[in-house]
Amino acid sequence: MSTTADSSKELHKTLTISRGVGLAVSMIVGSGLLVLPGLAYASVGSAAVFAWVAAAIMVIPLLLVFSKLGSRYPSAGGVIGFMQAAFGRRVASPVAYVLLGATACGGAAMAITGGNYTAVLLGMPDAVFPATLAYLAVVAVLNALGSRLAGGVQTVVTALLVLLIAVVAAVPFVTPGFEMQGSVSLPVNWLDLLPAVGLVFFAFTGWELVASTTEEYHDPRRDLPLVLAASFVVIVVLYVGIATAVQVSLDPNDPMVRQAPVAAVLKQVFGAAAGTAAAVLGALIVFATLMGGTWATSRIIFATARERLLPARLTVCNRVNGAPVAAIVVAVLMFGTVVVLHGVEVLTLDQVFRLSAVNFIIGYAMSALAYGTLFRGPRNWLLVVLACAPVVVLLIGFGWMLLYPLGLLIAGSVVHVLTAEKDPVPVAAPPAD
Repeated sequence: MSTTADSSKELHKTLTISRGVGLAVSMIVGSGLLVLPGLAYASVGSAAVFAWVAAAIMVIPLLLVFSKLGSRYPSAGGVIGFMQAAFGRRVASPVAYVLLGATACGGAAMAITGGNYTAVLLGMPDAVFPATLAYLAVVAVLNALGSRLAGGVQTVVTALLVLLIAVVAAVPFVTPGFEMQGSVSLPVNWLDLLPAVGLVFFAFTGWELVASTTEEYHDPRRDLPLVLAASFVVIVVLYVGIATAVQVSLDPNDPMVRQAPVAAVLKQVFGAAAGTAAAVLGALIVFATLMGGTWATSRIIFATARERLLPARLTVCNRVNGAPVAAIVVAVLMFGTVVVLHGVEVLTLDQVFRLSAVNFIIGYAMSALAYGTLFRGPRNWLLVVLACAPVVVLLIGFGWMLLYPLGLLIAGSVVHVLTAEKDPVPVAAPPAD
């Protein structure tokens, strides 16, 4: 860590459109891609691929919200910056803590999943915990070496990941003698797709993390909409491709459909080596996701500290490479704390995932409300309704887990009161649409 004399409090503007797309894709595409296509298929049968299309359509209003907010109000805090612009520090402070709670559990879930895949590759099923810690250490070092290097690594890894996923999606259609076990067909009743749509919608979460990269573009107004549009197209093509491959390759009653559908598709080509191939793909997906998640979390920590809600030391960046090293260390320590709680069986992996999801969904809803405040008019309010509708429905299913974000909201409000300046922070005036 550089001394204050050799450091600054400004993030370097190193993100290009290509690096931004690589970062965005890696933040969205998670290990759920290896399981969710099978779960949706088992749920609604041969029409399941259309659940992925429907979920993609549902997320478009949220993308439009993040695109416009991020273009007009670029901030390392992402959602925090949007809330600050719309409602001031009083509301932004508790939301900042909700996002930190989301990323703590989300990063830990990715690290644990990566440790599982790595242990499988090494043939050491008892080595999940040390493999998880090794995952975190490598990701921390790469992020600390600077956004230019980390972004370059991210672009290369994401390109390789996209290529591998595309290969898996193409397997049933290019392999000679490949036997089709299933099919794709239109749903008899489109309402029957709703359970599967709710299930696969989680594969499209993560855009609030992408919003935290906006401060590092040279021209966010030009670059961010292009990055979001390009990454969305890539992600939808990959998801629909994998879902189609699973459906035409497997019988919906095959037990592997629910457990490891991608591995089952690969088994028809690679045989006994399919497990290793799936583990390699899974480890690569998790590595890319955790790299992007650590990047985003450190920026959220950086922005939260800049609002005096965390120690000021966390706003210091390395002057040479622009990395907020202290914030990166804290991000990894947050992940590690939740990993330890999982290791001592305080939290199950499912609970870790769900605790992350409930906070992120609240972040979505708050972003939509900020959009409605900053951009007035019937057309914009309609977009807010379309963006909020799916996330409100999803929140209902979390039950007692809603206590977690509630506790974080209270903590953030207390910290706001303790650190507030005498002069109120003005709310940004709505810009011309």
